[in-house]
Amino acid sequence: MEPQILFEASFAFDPFWLVGPVMFACFLGYLIRGIKKARKSEKVEDRFGIVIGLTGCLSILIFVMVLVPDKIKTYNATVGAYKRGEYEIVEGYVKDFHPMPYWGHDQESFTIDGVLFAYSNYSDTFGYHNAKSHGGVIMGDGQHLRIGYTANNKLGNVIVYIEALQ
Repeated sequence: MEPQILFEASFAFDPFWLVGPVMFACFLGYLIRGIKKARKSEKVEDRFGIVIGLTGCLSILIFVMVLVPDKIKTYNATVGAYKRGEYEIVEGYVKDFHPMPYWGHDQESFTIDGVLFAYSNYSDTFGYHNAKSHGGVIMGDGQHLRIGYTANNKLGNVIVYIEALQ
């Protein structure tokens, strides 16, 4: 029987990334509306919309300028490394499996041939992070796997490939 691929790292769209552009559009609308209102009036309170809109737009731009480069770096360190073949491989049986409870507040972890892997559904990574309690493919001790992973990054050993062996 041929080995079965259970996971391969790839780009996964996260709907959370839509929050920034939507908020930016709202603040931009508020800014434009504030400018139009301030042109028609001499009242100071009618200029408040300009302050709110400008502050919101600038805050989101700064947030994006800080966050996006980190996401690109994390993507290149995981998915990029996998696609370039720059990852380690370990093969063996899952040992010391520690499942993550469904409600979180812990990490799922296990070792294969002395290499520790820890992850959580609530972590922000491009590598494997799907706990057994949420439908993950790592089931427990004794499972025979071949795992590709990137080492020495800020998240520890990030799984980029999982293959079930018979």
